[in-house]
Amino acid sequence: MHISRIGKQDFACVFSKILISVVFPVLIVCVFAQQAFSTGKIITDQITSDALKDNKLGDTNTRDMVIYLPPSYDSSDKHYPVIYLLHGFGGNERSYVDTVTEQLMVFLLDGFIQSGIFKEFILVMPNAKNKYGGSYYLNSELIGNYEDYVVNEVVNHIDTKYRTIRDRDGCVIAGASMGGYGSITLAMKHPNVFSSVAALSPPLSFDKITDFVIPEILNENPNGMIGPNSNEQYSDFIYALSAALSPNLNNPPFFADLPFEYPTGKVIEPIRQKWMKQDPLMMLSVDSSPLKAMKGIYIDVGDDDLLGFKAAADEFHKKLLSLGIEHEYNVFEGKHADKGVERAISALTYLSGFLPDPEFPSVVESQNKLASTWGKIKYSQPLE
Repeated sequence: MHISRIGKQDFACVFSKILISVVFPVLIVCVFAQQAFSTGKIITDQITSDALKDNKLGDTNTRDMVIYLPPSYDSSDKHYPVIYLLHGFGGNERSYVDTVTEQLMVFLLDGFIQSGIFKEFILVMPNAKNKYGGSYYLNSELIGNYEDYVVNEVVNHIDTKYRTIRDRDGCVIAGASMGGYGSITLAMKHPNVFSSVAALSPPLSFDKITDFVIPEILNENPNGMIGPNSNEQYSDFIYALSAALSPNLNNPPFFADLPFEYPTGKVIEPIRQKWMKQDPLMMLSVDSSPLKAMKGIYIDVGDDDLLGFKAAADEFHKKLLSLGIEHEYNVFEGKHADKGVERAISALTYLSGFLPDPEFPSVVESQNKLASTWGKIKYSQPLE
């Protein structure tokens, strides 16, 4: 498997080619095709979750989700594959839409579908935010059971209310940052639900990341740890992760055990062991079969990403290589959230290639169902 590395001049050239060869034609298609074809639409739905009910943070268990329905949805009786797109830390169900506006998102998605780059799919964006900034899509006695909420409740709600292809071939998952962590771990835990995964700038090894991040957190808190919602980036991350990975209802006022001592920064091994159970690299090392079962695996990371993220992603990539697991690993030039639209389109293009075409009811009914659930231009070379 190869890794993409794009320099500044090369990237400018590549991006220009993308605009000329893909985006402009897509926009032209949109301008004319919308005269003759149906258009997609974005709607907001809502779910009341049993998995999040009575969580100790007092967060509401009634959550909105934003859904994109493709152009032919209202004019046909076809069933469609679904991509679940998970937001990052501090975000919510509207994060991806508000980045570009509803109108532009529909315009672009419709255009890529009508130009044949994407297959038609339903795109579902749930809300997994909590009072500490984010749930990391994990089950926790403190924050609630966000894994169950997404995998069981949201997926079942979509399969029940909308015309979906209700098997794992028609169900894939993606996300960025915290959502990238959620997408890769949920795919690993539930390979019977999801058949492909895309993780953009995900934290893939807690050991690698905390080696870099703990000194930064100590610098952010010179007079003692002040808790979540401090507006200090790494401190807020560590409290949210601790609430999800090492909750402790007997440790007020934040009811979570940090994985290190203050002010020494020494790692607390029993807490680290709790984190390792949900660590993507460790999960892969213990059992590689879920990712071997994936039809497609897509990972990207910035060469100037958050502290430790690049090192962690490199280790995960190397482990996948050593296990012979096919995947695509792209290193882009930039920071954690740079080139978001382009990267999202690359990931969706990749995932779309593994999705089935929309199917008529007679085809869907004949299949076994589960009980539950920008053109790419690369310069590739082996990882050094």
